[in-house]
Amino acid sequence: MKDTPRHISEMQAKIIHSKTNEERSIMGAEMVDSVYKMVKERLKEESPGLTEKEITAKVFLRFYQNEFSEQEKELIVDSIKNG
Repeated sequence: MKDTPRHISEMQAKIIHSKTNEERSIMGAEMVDSVYKMVKERLKEESPGLTEKEITAKVFLRFYQNEFSEQEKELIVDSIKNG
């Protein structure tokens, strides 16, 4: 979806490119952290009885569902829940 006017997109790009590599890296890390927190809160709302480890396992599966085989995901989830 592209609903941002072109002049605004160009302004955003100019601002982002004016920042140092370190500042852009920090911005990216903060965005990832924000998304992680949003997903975690959503899972808590959907299933209030989950433990922190169960929530962490579900967050992992949301973010990495296509990155690992089923066997690998099972091992990682088990490690999260029992580690």
